[in-house]
Amino acid sequence: MAARWESDQGFCQGGLMTSDVATAQMTAVEIPSWGDADVLTVAHHPIPAFGERDVLVQIEAAGVNPVDYKVRAGTYSAAFGEAFPIVLGRDFAGRVMDVGSKVSSWKAGDDVLGTLRMDPRLGCYASHIVVSDAVMARRPAGMDANTGAALPIAGLTAWQALVEVAAVSPGQRVLVQAAAGGVGHMAVQLAHHLGAEVIATASERNHEFVRSLGADSVIDYTKGRFEDALLEPVDVVIDCFGGDVYTRSLHVLKPGGIVVTMAARPDPAEAEALGVRGALVFVRPDAVQLEGLAAMVADGRLRVHVERAYSLTDAAAAHREQETGHVRGKLVLVP
Repeated sequence: MAARWESDQGFCQGGLMTSDVATAQMTAVEIPSWGDADVLTVAHHPIPAFGERDVLVQIEAAGVNPVDYKVRAGTYSAAFGEAFPIVLGRDFAGRVMDVGSKVSSWKAGDDVLGTLRMDPRLGCYASHIVVSDAVMARRPAGMDANTGAALPIAGLTAWQALVEVAAVSPGQRVLVQAAAGGVGHMAVQLAHHLGAEVIATASERNHEFVRSLGADSVIDYTKGRFEDALLEPVDVVIDCFGGDVYTRSLHVLKPGGIVVTMAARPDPAEAEALGVRGALVFVRPDAVQLEGLAAMVADGRLRVHVERAYSLTDAAAAHREQETGHVRGKLVLVP
């Protein structure tokens, strides 16, 4: 996600090679170093060049994810070997401006949503982005850009955790930790659609919210230990916290049950000693899955809650709110 600003001389695909577009500027929010939210800096650059297999997208909204502030703080600095500045952000929704000569799946004017891989590349906190067409899906008619930008990482993480890793089946009991958050509120709905009995942990202010998503029961984690409130063991736990919550979650499983976490790589021995399993899900961009999730949103089977939309230039405020750990659903940035 490090910025690769290139001369407008390389910007020559399709029908956009006009004097106006060739000199067009884009806005991006960069970090010049690792640090707190104050390092986020607004910058202006020429619209980047793109290759024969790339797609140029004008971004209408960018999703904010917890991984963004962790990258900003330097948590994953070893993975970012390219020089600063780095543009954060993996989720976007927007409109195709132009495509490379070997792209046949997209055309100018297509409404899209997508997510980037973790490769160090130009990120989504920007007004424009160059992407591979392999990580995008068509945005259904009627889906606004804020919803589209909030869906990819959270929706794919929840889907892959429940379906690919845990293989949830009808009648199973699924506990979703942090059920009102970005991944959590997707996991509650998807587990419900898979036919599971869904138990959610959430603060009192979010009880009605998670019930409206399909939770059969809710545990207030602020008023006691969730394991003390469970009446019987569960088959699956979706863990968005890690640490102590992950360890305690292992103890509420049925024999052979599984905790799927996205917080940190678990120690297999810890789970094996209890006769259960622990697994890490690291989200994989998947255009087919994303298209399916977008279709579920379009027909009302899946709801994406956007708590607040910030201006792109207010990215620091969005990061500060995300870091509180109490965001209901998702935050987005709007150029």
